[in-house]
Amino acid sequence: MIPLRSEGHDEEIDNLARLLYLTAARRADWDAATVGPEVGAEPAQVERAVTRLTELGLLVPQPASPSGYGLARPEEALSRLLAVEERILEESRHRLTVTRGQVNALMHSFPLKGHPDGEAQIELLLSGAEVNAFIEGRAGGINRRQLAMHPGGAPPQELVDEMMLRDIEVISRGVQIRALYPQHITSIGYVREYLTESVHQGADVRLAAYLPLRMILVDENLAILPIDPKDTSRGAFAIHSTEVARSLEAVFDFHWHDARKLDETAPAGHPLLTGQEQAIIRMLAMGAKDDAIARQLSISPRTLSRIISTVLDRLGVQSRFQAAVQLTKAGLLADTEVGAYRG
Repeated sequence: MIPLRSEGHDEEIDNLARLLYLTAARRADWDAATVGPEVGAEPAQVERAVTRLTELGLLVPQPASPSGYGLARPEEALSRLLAVEERILEESRHRLTVTRGQVNALMHSFPLKGHPDGEAQIELLLSGAEVNAFIEGRAGGINRRQLAMHPGGAPPQELVDEMMLRDIEVISRGVQIRALYPQHITSIGYVREYLTESVHQGADVRLAAYLPLRMILVDENLAILPIDPKDTSRGAFAIHSTEVARSLEAVFDFHWHDARKLDETAPAGHPLLTGQEQAIIRMLAMGAKDDAIARQLSISPRTLSRIISTVLDRLGVQSRFQAAVQLTKAGLLADTEVGAYRG
């Protein structure tokens, strides 16, 4: 029996991949179009099974064969996979060496706060609690503006009242607040109420399909960035630097100009897709990776994979690129977005 099951893959696709492999072993003239009905699978499912076998090295591209693939024995595939893993490990070691050198250079140019050398200073905030305390402590010292980009999930409901009180206090002193949130987050009732009240108090809030990084910029010389964008509970860097803040402001403004205001009516969607599904296709078209999209929507990669498969079936297409083309034809994606996804 071929061991296909592994962490992060659907059991249904793994079983289909096993059937596909056994079919290919019996018939040299198999092809994806005909084998689907034989095993009771949709074309999109067969495509995923072929992809799975290709990832494992059990199917090898072979243009001269009817299927476009040649069959590899499991022991051959395992040997190739191990060789690839060894190469990746060696490359990782090399990157680690390079990164260590870059970090040393960075810390020389941007010493930790308290060191007299250099113009920029970095404070390490090593937990979510430290980050919140730092932001709370800085709120009273904001003089002109605060720019915030919040990708990912909703803030805990118990913190929303504190956030609202802090916003009101800051706005009352004439400070400008501009905040970017992902579009899907307004489907959460208490978040929608918080954002609506923030706008009522004077904040400027916009919604974007995709946001790349959590950041807070205070006045012209402070940037707060997560240590690990995938896990904000690990804390953040507080970077005191006019140059760094100016560069990040350019990133913020790029996404700000493409976002819509909170009170603007959302554009009409695709009749077959939910808002979340359209957001996923749009993020794919913009070149976002699956793990980044899952983080944006606060769902697991496994759930994201299932949603994408459902979308492909519903649109009657076999690839993510074809789905993006469908949305472009419906006027829901710009040609430039699809071009980014294509290449």
